[in-house]
Amino acid sequence: MGVLVEICGESSSDGDYSTTLFPPCNEPSYAFVARINLTQQVDQEALKPYFPLERVTEGLLKIYQSLLGLKFTEVTDSVEVWHPEVTVYQVHDAPSGELLGYFALDLFPREGKYGHAAVFEMQPSCVMEDGKRQVAGAAMMANFTKPTSTKPSLLKHDEVETYFHEFGHVMHYICARADLAEFAGYRTERDFVEAPSQMLENWVWEKEALRLMSGHYLDGSLLPDDMIEKLVAAKNANAGHFNLRQIVLGTFDQRIHTRPSADTATLFAETYKEIMGLETIPDTNRTASWGHLAGHYDAQYYGYMWSEVYSMDMFETKFKSAGIMNPMVGVEYRKLILEPGGTKDGADMLQEFLGRSPSQEPFLRSKGLVV
Repeated sequence: MGVLVEICGESSSDGDYSTTLFPPCNEPSYAFVARINLTQQVDQEALKPYFPLERVTEGLLKIYQSLLGLKFTEVTDSVEVWHPEVTVYQVHDAPSGELLGYFALDLFPREGKYGHAAVFEMQPSCVMEDGKRQVAGAAMMANFTKPTSTKPSLLKHDEVETYFHEFGHVMHYICARADLAEFAGYRTERDFVEAPSQMLENWVWEKEALRLMSGHYLDGSLLPDDMIEKLVAAKNANAGHFNLRQIVLGTFDQRIHTRPSADTATLFAETYKEIMGLETIPDTNRTASWGHLAGHYDAQYYGYMWSEVYSMDMFETKFKSAGIMNPMVGVEYRKLILEPGGTKDGADMLQEFLGRSPSQEPFLRSKGLVV
């Protein structure tokens, strides 16, 4: 916190920062600069040449296929798409050859398109009236920088992480095998739905996976070890600040949904001061533009952090211990976590996959809070 205060141009001799004002619009900028100061983080611009979109996509698809026992085949004939830049793939179970579904990748910005990264359902996997299973269909939207005549689309590392996260939702939707459409895909509890995708984000911080998805666009050279080390060293920078902020938002969400009315600006300022120990800017109402309150996360925003606790337990307990590319663990994960869709409680799926009740210890270790 002291680093953030210094960036703001203020200081505290006694370590009390409770009266420091962080303009909400500048908070991400302060956090980014603090991250560099704390870790001497490798420059994102220096990383980008090693992450051309085509190479990242190739590596991502290879990792998911190997891990989950799947086979992806690009569909180039007889397929209608809503834009020429969209690519479509078939997904088959690798051992049996059974067709599981299709996914579309729509990765570049254009006028009128959804402006963030997300996965949209196209068709659920479910059993139809004739007893046959309908295959699943999903589309992943992103807005990565378009290629030019002289340079391919180059991704920042956090964009690679976003790609892995959203594609994890695609796999959840395609691999689920619920009989009823209501429970198809990722239609699980809100405080579990992010766990499968959050877990898969871990691969972009592992050298083995980074080597599979990186290659300089000019000569194909792999991401150097020293850059990987700096990148990984930066992972937990500002972890305390970010997670406290998530607790602020989750707590505020619960507070406004457990009372008939509230002055939201005042309540947020009080919650922010209580948890962050900082003042907000007077006469502002940060949550007036907080889309999650009206986007299916109302009274459930805590689910992001709750899901991350689950995701880190799965990653550390099963994958990190056995090897992140271990196909036996990957197929077990597909069978026990992805295939049930919403037909089982998340807690029951975790119990079966982990062999015990979930623990918060891996999450705390991932943040550097316990050894």
